[in-house]
Amino acid sequence: MINQLMMLKQRLPALLGFLPVTLACNAISGAGEKPNFIIILADDLGYNDLGCYGTKTPGISTPNIDLLALEGIRFTDWQSAHSISGPSRASILTGRYPSRCGYPVSSNEKAPMHYEHLGLPQDEVTIAGMLRPGGYYTAAIGKWHLGENPAFRPLRHGFDEYFGCMHNFPVGGIAQDIYEGDSIIGKETYENIHRQLTDRAIEVMGKAKEKGKPFFIYLAHYLTHGPWEPGRYFTTPEEWDARMYYKGKMNKYVFPAMVRELDYNVGRLMEALRQMGLDKNTVIFFLSDNGPWLTKNEALSAGCAWPLRGSKFNTFEGGHRVPAIVSWPAVIKGGTVCSDPVSSLDILPAIAALSGTALPDRIIDGIDISPLFYAYEVKGIKERELLYYHATNLQAVRLGEWKLHLPRLPYMVHFMGRRNVGRGTIDSLDVPMLFRLSDDPGEKQNVADLYPDIVTRLKARADERKKELGDWDTIGYAEHKLTVAKDSIIKRPLIK
Repeated sequence: MINQLMMLKQRLPALLGFLPVTLACNAISGAGEKPNFIIILADDLGYNDLGCYGTKTPGISTPNIDLLALEGIRFTDWQSAHSISGPSRASILTGRYPSRCGYPVSSNEKAPMHYEHLGLPQDEVTIAGMLRPGGYYTAAIGKWHLGENPAFRPLRHGFDEYFGCMHNFPVGGIAQDIYEGDSIIGKETYENIHRQLTDRAIEVMGKAKEKGKPFFIYLAHYLTHGPWEPGRYFTTPEEWDARMYYKGKMNKYVFPAMVRELDYNVGRLMEALRQMGLDKNTVIFFLSDNGPWLTKNEALSAGCAWPLRGSKFNTFEGGHRVPAIVSWPAVIKGGTVCSDPVSSLDILPAIAALSGTALPDRIIDGIDISPLFYAYEVKGIKERELLYYHATNLQAVRLGEWKLHLPRLPYMVHFMGRRNVGRGTIDSLDVPMLFRLSDDPGEKQNVADLYPDIVTRLKARADERKKELGDWDTIGYAEHKLTVAKDSIIKRPLIK
């Protein structure tokens, strides 16, 4: 377990003669080349939905993902920057909070205003845009969900190629448009797309190897988001009967098969890396975009966040604390477990450090967590600043073990944050709630009355952040200007 570690630079000089971190990576790996990077992003996978996280759900088996953990580092306090898909993805790719990078809520292909005007702005620098000038071959594969308008698509954000469906698949086996770059090349169903995503990722790895280039692959699976239509090959007879009975609608009975299908495709990717001799010097980030989709009806839910409170759509730990693994066989000591608070915002700064690439010239909210990857040699990363939990309005603030939930009313929250689909969502809160996560990760015991000084301290920091990144009725001074007035998304003043 890694707690309050010292900075990497305190030990590397003695070990490596003051070599910079990038050269240290090469020295340790023996590759003499820049590492490759793959982000494998699962959709709506809960904290307790993998074998290596002690799943309590019968039928879930994840030997390939568990192997990633055995060969790498598993995080027990990895925080998504948002509990909804689109903003979470924007933060992964930019290292910036959703309001700062201009994508505070998900666009909706069924809403013309959203479709035309809401997406990740072109002036934001993604991981791909950061790496490509340094010689990396970059590919986005799978779910985009950062704007379907051509102005917001992957090729506008530093990716050399894109393959997949821009948004989610609907329930009912309905085929959706599949894009190759900016062009629609045909239609495909949810059931048949998953193998194709892995095929394309393997193809990209081979192409980059042939070109002699390092690569960055952003592989965003549609699993385990709905429709709940796992492939026949991955289901038991009972699970297949449930799939046919519910006709693709959310239910817990087919969910284990969807997790097994995800694991199967992760295994195919890992095997291809080994066969190509690329596994040792490829850094894999495996994580979920947010917590599981849970409702008040246990049978009509999907996934598990045990022992955490809440789910997707809200700012309790169940919506934000997600399974996350980093594997890098050449460097990371297998079987490492980290309990330090880590965020999806941290991926971009870590990749910048490991690739020897300068950070984008702007505020980056994530921190460089790459020193954790050398934990068997080094004992530290810098202590992180506060973590903020936005749902258009600022709902919670965390510093270390303390997490403060802020007062709110239903009209302050974008509809995706107050829909009656997130288990445990609180639309109205009169007074702050304070939880000590080190003793109470399930956020069961409100200790605000016992620690009024901490409540006051965190509330003051929250007020500062609202001025910076905005709130339901405030446009922050550092909030990215949108091309659409925000009152089309939520009741708030027009952007000037």
